[in-house]
Amino acid sequence: MDSTDSNHSQGAPPPPDPGRLGEVLDGHDNVLVFCHLNPDPDSIASALAMTQLLETRFGKQVTMCYRGIVGRAQNREMVSRLAPNLVPFRDVESLDFSAAILVDAQPEFGFNPEDLLELEQEIPVLVCIDHHPFVKSTMEVPFCDVRPGYGATATVMTEYLRLYSVVPTAVVATALYYGIKTDTLSLTRRTSDEDREAFAYLKDMVDHNALEKIEAPPLSRLYFRNLRNAIDHAKIYGNFVSSHLDELPYPDLVAEIADLMLKVEDSTWSVCTGRFEDTMMISVRTRDVDGDAGVFIRKVVGRLGQAGGHNTMAAARIPLEGQGAEKYAELRIEILKRMLTFLKASRIPGEALISSI
Repeated sequence: MDSTDSNHSQGAPPPPDPGRLGEVLDGHDNVLVFCHLNPDPDSIASALAMTQLLETRFGKQVTMCYRGIVGRAQNREMVSRLAPNLVPFRDVESLDFSAAILVDAQPEFGFNPEDLLELEQEIPVLVCIDHHPFVKSTMEVPFCDVRPGYGATATVMTEYLRLYSVVPTAVVATALYYGIKTDTLSLTRRTSDEDREAFAYLKDMVDHNALEKIEAPPLSRLYFRNLRNAIDHAKIYGNFVSSHLDELPYPDLVAEIADLMLKVEDSTWSVCTGRFEDTMMISVRTRDVDGDAGVFIRKVVGRLGQAGGHNTMAAARIPLEGQGAEKYAELRIEILKRMLTFLKASRIPGEALISSI
């Protein structure tokens, strides 16, 4: 998820006493659970687990929602099979919500507090559960549990279910398992002991038939057309692979391409950019043990937009201010130059990933 450099802080406060969760939500019977912008499996799974916890343990009425779109084929399949009640925020009708909860997000970090104003009622954000780098504005949330050392927020939510003696349903267990799996790349990326323990705990509860269908959904011809374009545009600068797309069908396509480009032989850094609506989207991946993708992307983007992430994966959004394709083309070149400079690869001539015949 994204954050401005000035609002970013590595130090998170100690986790609160989980027993305080009930106290903070006391008297708030109708709750809105927010995923982060353009939710991924970890965010969707965390919303499902929070919903089960609130309904089962505290008797709350819960509505799950998200901003943006669910674009990746695997994510759409996950929502269809496991979270059909997850609705776009624009479809949420005012039901006199008295509290909002953020999962896998923080204020100004995958969630804009001003979103709640659209319901024309005051809804305080009372709870925040996340694993991204801590954001200072989160200190204003009465119950904030942010654990940057965890590989997935789904791991945190698995611990909450266990602490409150709530056994996850097969649906929730499958979602949590998949959320941990995707965010940690099957426990090979940014993984803690807690992630491994949660993964093992959930394994026997998973609906593996549903999981198989989620992981291998049908892919549209549009997906393959964009994949071809990304490969055609890919260039190698030493151990850095860069690619770009133009207009994106969904924002997190750049993350899919960045993941793919990191598999190029001898590469340790990858980036993909694209344009979604009036925003430039950037996704960065690295296997450099001495690198930090989050720090890297914040330095590269600077004040141009919002940027943030972890040591191995990061993202950024830069507003195009109504200038669309023209400004995107200029920014794409400028961002690439900055990246090559930071990686000390500015003098390396770019080599096409696939040479033209």
